[in-house]
Amino acid sequence: MKVATIFHLLLGLFITFSLVFCPGLPLHPAQAQDDYPEPSEKYSREELAQMLAPIALYPDTLLTQVLMASTYPIEVIEADRWRKNNPELKDEGLDEALLAQDWDPSVKAVCHFPSILALMSERITETTNIGNAFLVQESEVMDMIQELRAKARQQGNLTTNAEQKVVVEKETIIIEPANPRVIYVPYYDPFSIYGPWWYPAYPPYYWGPPGLGIGVGISFWPGFNFGFSFGNWSYFDWYHHTIYIHVHKRPRYVRHDRWMVKPGPWQHAPRHRRGVAYRDKNTARKYGQQPRRLREFRPDTRGFPEASGPERVRIERDKQRDVRARSERDLQERQRIESEQQSREQAAPERQERQRAEQEQRTRQRVDRSRAVQRERAPDQSRDNVFNRVDNGSRERQSSERGRVSRQKGLGSWDDDDAGGREGRGRGDRGRDDRNRYTR
Repeated sequence: MKVATIFHLLLGLFITFSLVFCPGLPLHPAQAQDDYPEPSEKYSREELAQMLAPIALYPDTLLTQVLMASTYPIEVIEADRWRKNNPELKDEGLDEALLAQDWDPSVKAVCHFPSILALMSERITETTNIGNAFLVQESEVMDMIQELRAKARQQGNLTTNAEQKVVVEKETIIIEPANPRVIYVPYYDPFSIYGPWWYPAYPPYYWGPPGLGIGVGISFWPGFNFGFSFGNWSYFDWYHHTIYIHVHKRPRYVRHDRWMVKPGPWQHAPRHRRGVAYRDKNTARKYGQQPRRLREFRPDTRGFPEASGPERVRIERDKQRDVRARSERDLQERQRIESEQQSREQAAPERQERQRAEQEQRTRQRVDRSRAVQRERAPDQSRDNVFNRVDNGSRERQSSERGRVSRQKGLGSWDDDDAGGREGRGRGDRGRDDRNRYTR
């Protein structure tokens, strides 16, 4: 007992000494910290050139849609999977189907270019980086696009041809479709189209048909025909370094109640971001996303901290894939059940007809057996009808007996005479016999 008391006193003295002479000792877990990088961490010119080189030579009408859609990576993935599940949709049928989808208009616009949409989905990390850069460094992104176009034009690789029209206005290079209703999407090797690459530590990547050899110059995907002027609701305002939205030219694949009301510069819609983390703290606060807070030390923490950035995009993509897979399995199961139900409904009349025929056959067999039994019992029934019809035939027997007695009475005289004659003949025969005996 004394040892325990001394131990507790020493422990109390040690704690008091620590609090008095070591004020820096942490009494609580470490304070929470934001999981966003510092606001000063922007993309460098080298990184902007690397990510924009594959798309800088797209027609302006398509490039504006790609830049806006890249800020919504989850919807890009969803739209790509939906488009692959509905490859037969085209023109007006595609526009009507897109009306039911709750995606940003720019994502719906890229759905008209399934090959470009597939590339954006497959390279979702690069797509997300382009979107993050466009949100924070919109002016620098547009300047880099012009720089890349100028280099391609200096190399003689950006000219007017049957697919596109290149217009230069005060050192601003504009790329338009040669036919407003037919849009050709270029693909090319960034290492050759811009000349010797000036940032060897940041080589550009290639966006184009897989498995094809890339030659010198620009090649084009097959043209996409439109019965209306595609993308005329958005265009580059190169002077103000922004994308301008023409609200009076609402596209057919967007519902009127989901369309913006005022013309002006493009505004990012946070709800279409679907929870994907922004790249920096200021952008997150600008669009109303609260920074998630992680504790460096917390006794009740289990597992691992929540991922962010590209890792979160990958996780969300996997979740979406799982949800899609489950939906497809449920759809297949419903289709199987409906098919079986239809088969049963089609087989029901045949089954009923077969049952009716079997019932009729059984009825005929019972009737035939009943008739056979009746034929076998017919003689017995006739005798029974004569003698045993009433009171087991007693009345019939009495009537027959009375008739026999009456007949006997009616024949009585004939019987008596016959008997007398026979008696007389007997006496005569005996007399003759007596006479003959006396005579001898």
